[in-house]
Amino acid sequence: MFSNYLLVAWRNLTKHRLNTLVNLLGLSVAFACSILLMLMVHHEFSFDNFHKNGSSLFEVYSFVHSADGDSKGTSMSYPVAPTLKSQVPGIARTTGMMWAGIGVRYKNKEIDKEIKLLDNDFFSMFSFPILSGQKQNPLSSTSNVVLSKSTAEAVFGKEDPIGKIVKLKVNDDWSDLVVTAVIQNAPENSSIDFDILARMEISRDYARGKDVWNMSNHIVFVQTAAGYSQQQVENGLRNIVKKYHVADEEYLKGKGYLPDKNGDRMAWKLEPFASAHFDEELAFGPAISKTYLYTLIFIALIIMTIASFNFINLNVARAFTRAKEVGIRKTIGAGKKQIFFQFWAESFLLCCISVILGIVITATVLSPFNDLFTEKLKIMELINPAVILMVIGGMLMVSFLAGGYPAWVVSRFNPVNVLKGKVSMNRSGGLRNGLITFQFILSCLLICTTIVIYKQFQFLRTAPLGFQQESVISIPVKKQENGRKNIEQLRERLYNQPQVVSITGSSANIGLGMDFNTSKWSWGFTYNSRAIETDMLKVDYDFFSTMGIKPVAGREFNRSFPSDTSSKVSNVVITESLAKQIGNKNIVGLSFYADSSAPKWNIIGIVPDIHFYSMYEKGAPFAFVMSTDGALGYILVKVRTTNPLQAMNLVKAAYKEIEPDNTIVPTYLTENTRRWYAKEQRLSSIFFSSAAVAIILSCLGLFAIVSLVLEQRRKEIGVRKVLGASLATITGLLSGDFLKLIALAFAIAVPIGWYFLNKWLQGYVYRAPLSWWIFPMAGLLSIAIAMLTIGFQTLKASRANPVDSLRME
Repeated sequence: MFSNYLLVAWRNLTKHRLNTLVNLLGLSVAFACSILLMLMVHHEFSFDNFHKNGSSLFEVYSFVHSADGDSKGTSMSYPVAPTLKSQVPGIARTTGMMWAGIGVRYKNKEIDKEIKLLDNDFFSMFSFPILSGQKQNPLSSTSNVVLSKSTAEAVFGKEDPIGKIVKLKVNDDWSDLVVTAVIQNAPENSSIDFDILARMEISRDYARGKDVWNMSNHIVFVQTAAGYSQQQVENGLRNIVKKYHVADEEYLKGKGYLPDKNGDRMAWKLEPFASAHFDEELAFGPAISKTYLYTLIFIALIIMTIASFNFINLNVARAFTRAKEVGIRKTIGAGKKQIFFQFWAESFLLCCISVILGIVITATVLSPFNDLFTEKLKIMELINPAVILMVIGGMLMVSFLAGGYPAWVVSRFNPVNVLKGKVSMNRSGGLRNGLITFQFILSCLLICTTIVIYKQFQFLRTAPLGFQQESVISIPVKKQENGRKNIEQLRERLYNQPQVVSITGSSANIGLGMDFNTSKWSWGFTYNSRAIETDMLKVDYDFFSTMGIKPVAGREFNRSFPSDTSSKVSNVVITESLAKQIGNKNIVGLSFYADSSAPKWNIIGIVPDIHFYSMYEKGAPFAFVMSTDGALGYILVKVRTTNPLQAMNLVKAAYKEIEPDNTIVPTYLTENTRRWYAKEQRLSSIFFSSAAVAIILSCLGLFAIVSLVLEQRRKEIGVRKVLGASLATITGLLSGDFLKLIALAFAIAVPIGWYFLNKWLQGYVYRAPLSWWIFPMAGLLSIAIAMLTIGFQTLKASRANPVDSLRME
């Protein structure tokens, strides 16, 4: 019986080709888009779920609350991990993790690989399989090192690395270590990534800082013991904060931080390890917010809903054109169930074919999709059991809900009324109009959202930062201890080049370069009983002129003043907001101790406020000091960019002679600052693509519905033409009903879009205004596209010869 249903279904699908083509195209595209979006979501939610101890792993973070909002920090000091393990009930294991440099050397081969320092508990806490070597406690000694599989292959080739001595460049110092194990590479869905792992104790400043609680430089993970809740362990953390005076209560009080329910202005808390990936303040790898992922799910649902509504509309409309078929079937004995399953079989068959085509489309576009949205999805993820269940579940849901309703409507036809011709498509008008309206509500919302996200992206990207980023090349320095020396050598090499304007350096990059490193140096001190907090930056001569920053008082750093690089006094240039915090009338020339163990500050100049970090953060006060030890991480070259590529090649070639083993690519600052907002750019691209698909699907369904409606009204149009109706009158009559639905959709979408988009924008410190013109623009765009869709069909019907439509059958 079921095979007969499928055979008849196939015949009907091939008979009504336009209807089948529209349904097939709409559903297959919708399934492909939804599968791609859900693969993204599944990939992100799978992060860090492979660890066997996952439910008991946590990240330690500090938490403060102020009038400006909550703030979290993950940077901890050396004594934290061992102290928590030995003194906090409920903590079974701990490990710190710290980035310590780049570089491994074996014999005459040197390779750039990242080094991370940690504690020996790491291998018992996390599920990274050890492939060879010492599988228990591989870092039992501070002279041991563990290599990832890819690093071992890159360094040793086919040679067995176990027991071999390698040199690691830790904090710019080379250390000899023995390879004790090779560990499996971290999977794509791991927040923790690594090339080389060694003990925390080999860090240059470990001996000096192992008992110092206010020198924070790494993150700490803990594993809780069985039978202890997160709250119980956090109570133990509170005791450690109090015992070792980790929080400077007077400083926090002076900065306006508020006490929590326990009376603490700063507290340590635990974040479940697998959840840190979804918190941008706590993430120790690539981060993504759950709101973003829920948005992708919502977009997938919108696209599937629009395609399903097309499916329902077309099937219901087509069912009324097959009313006589149903009447005859019922007359010769077919029951409601048989009629239902016959029509549902057509929907089921169509859904199966659409899913297959959707999977083929997904596999075909997966690579360009990854390139466009910077994803790492793989074709093998399509055979993941969870993905297979998701696809099958979606197919069954669409076939039952979207295919089941039209089948149910048809099965309830009265055969007598059908054969008398009393059943017409007008009976489905209310449902049809409601679904079309809802489709265009969703389309209008997607168009509005796309425009707002793009506007916000452009606003962030083009916002004035207080310095000139155009025509400035940033070069990451491999050996940072030679930073100033490299700058001087580059100046000598490019001195006579007319394309080069100036050269300087800084301790941190501006924006996100190709090394993908970010650093922030903050300093807090007390001056005249006031708590002062500022960001710091080490720079070289010509920094302010290179960046287009002009002092408003005093001077910038100058080679004519030897004291600028003196180790006995620290000459400082500050921003206006920091000068305001200090509060003195005559700031330039002011001297004071910001740190009793460091040289006295001497303020030599004041510059306007700058926004050195992304526009996600509120602008902060800044203090600039000269690099007295010669260490700088980045070289900044101002060029004349009449030919940007030529200028870049000139600078790259000159620097290659200075640091030939530096493989990191220099970039323009405009590229770096653009990478700050990759999330908005990606979200804008996703919404643009989704809005385009949604509009196309809506118009596809509208096109088919209009075709069926006009087929039903052929005789009416013929009569009107015979009675003298003009082409414009008939076109307006046929288009008017649909345009009213789109206008209604626009009226409903505007307040919904305004509310949610305004709420989304509130999450940004700096945001573009929600302009009123966005919504009329979206409405007019929807109407224009719909008119193009409807216009061709209505014009064709209006121009038809009335004799053909009125001829008796």
